[in-house]
Amino acid sequence: MIKTRPIRGVVPVVATPFTATGDIDEPALRRLMDFLCSQRIGGLWVLGTGSEDMNLGYDKRLRVARIATECNAGRIPLVLGAGFFAMEDILRFIDDTADLEFDAYHVMPYHTLLGFDRLEWFYRAIADHAPRPLWMYTSANWSKPFTPEFVARLKDHPNIAGVKYSTKDAAFQFKVASMACDEFQVITAVALQFYACLCMGSPAHTSSLGSALPEAMIAIYEHFQAGRLEEAKAAQRELNAFLGEWPKRLKADNFLQAAQEKYILSLRGICEPYTSSYYADADEQERALLRGLLMKYDVGFRPQADPGR
Repeated sequence: MIKTRPIRGVVPVVATPFTATGDIDEPALRRLMDFLCSQRIGGLWVLGTGSEDMNLGYDKRLRVARIATECNAGRIPLVLGAGFFAMEDILRFIDDTADLEFDAYHVMPYHTLLGFDRLEWFYRAIADHAPRPLWMYTSANWSKPFTPEFVARLKDHPNIAGVKYSTKDAAFQFKVASMACDEFQVITAVALQFYACLCMGSPAHTSSLGSALPEAMIAIYEHFQAGRLEEAKAAQRELNAFLGEWPKRLKADNFLQAAQEKYILSLRGICEPYTSSYYADADEQERALLRGLLMKYDVGFRPQADPGR
C-alpha cells in the first residue's frame, strides 16, 4: 500500500465554490487551490463536511476531486473525502478516483445509529477495498462519536493511516492523540480549540476556516512551534473573539460556517459568496458585520473595499 506523508500544521478543509445556479465554480476552485498551496499549510482536506460534501451529488463530488487533485499535483499532502450514506457509493467513488494523485481517503460514517461493531466492519471493508490508505473521521455533529477504545481497535489495520478526531471531550482527545505513531496519524479539528489541541500533542489541525483565513491559524501554529506560547495564546484569543461575534442567524440556520467563509473568500477575490442546496447565504446586514469584524480583529486579512456583492 502507498504510505501517506506525515501531516503537520494547519490543514484547511477546502471550501467548494459555487455559481449562482448551484454548479461547481471550477475557475474559483482552481483559484482557491492555488491560494491555499501558496500558504504555509501542512495538508489539504478535500470534500469534508466543511466542504459541504453532504449537499453534493455524486458527479459534483467527482468533479471537485478531479480539479483539486489536478491543481495540487502532489505539492501538499491531500486527503480526499469519500463519505456517502450508501456503502455502494463509497466504494464506487474510490474506484472512480483511483487514477488521481493524492495521499489518502477520508470517510465519515454518515449514520448516527450504527453500533461500534458495525462501524468496525464498515471501516475494515473500505480499507480492504481502497487502493490508498484510509483515514477515519469522527465528529459528534455528523456521526456516532468514536471512543478511544474504538479507535484502538482499528489503528493497527495495515491500510488505515489515521483518524481525524473532532470532539469537545478533552480527555478522549488526549487519549486518542497519544495513540499517534509513525504508522498511525492523529489530527484534530475546530478552530476555537486549536491551541488546546496543540498542547495535547496534536501535530496537525483541520478547519474550514483555514480556507478563508489560513493566516490566523498559521500564526497560532508557528508561534506554538517556536515556543512563543504567550503569542500563540493571544492569537487564539483574538481568533475566538472574532468568531464569537459572527452572525447568529447563520449559525442557527446552517450550523456550518460556509456562508461566512464564502463571503470572506469573495472579499479576497477567490470565489462568489454562494452556499449549496438548502443553506442560507449571508444577507447584506450580515456581510456588513463580517466586514467590520475583519477590520476590528487581527486575523490576517483586512478587506480593502466592499466588492458590491
